Amino acid sequence: MASYDLRCTSCGKDFEVFVIGFLKDEAKVCPDCGGREVQQRFTGFGGVTGLLSGSCLETGSCQPRSSCSPGSGFS
Repeated sequence: MASYDLRCTSCGKDFEVFVIGFLKDEAKVCPDCGGREVQQRFTGFGGVTGLLSGSCLETGSCQPRSSCSPGSGFS
């Protein structure tokens, strides 16, 4: 299932549509005003990166971990 971020050009509402496969015209309907003039918004992926606490995002220094132990899970 794919999700698409859309914006209605009539009322300005930002909304998300979930579809199986590709986005088709019949799915491009604003939930607020019913308008069909919508634009696809290109947004970042909201997935998990797998970075751990204390990683380079927090410290600014990316160094590989020397070991993987049961106590070193996500925090």
